[in-house]
Amino acid sequence: LEDAETKAAFTAALAEAAETLLPRTHDPSAIPELRFDKLIDSLASLAPRFEFTLPPYFLNNARAIGTLEGMARSADPTFNVLAAVYGFAVQTILTSDSASLTRTLKRITYDSN
Repeated sequence: LEDAETKAAFTAALAEAAETLLPRTHDPSAIPELRFDKLIDSLASLAPRFEFTLPPYFLNNARAIGTLEGMARSADPTFNVLAAVYGFAVQTILTSDSASLTRTLKRITYDSN
C-alpha cells in the first residue's frame, strides 16, 4: 500500500479483525481461540475494501482447516485448533534455521525499546 492514509486504514482494520478473532484473555499463558471460518470471513470482507487478493493456496488451506475444525467441533464443541497446533508451531519457530522465522520471532517477542 503506497498511500499512507490507505495503509493506516488497512492497519486499523487488521488490528480490529485481530482483536475480534483473537480476543485477549486474563490469563497471559492461555492459548487464544481462533475460528478459521471467522478468519476467512474477515479476510473476505477486507479484500474488496482494500483491493487485495489472497493466494489460492492460502484460501484452499484455510477452507480445509475450517472444514476440519468444523468437523472436530461437532464432536467436541470445546475444540481449539490453535491449542492443537501450538506446540508444533512453537517448536518449529524456535528450532528453525529460517532467517524469516527468526526475524518474525524477534519482532513478536522483543520490545522495540
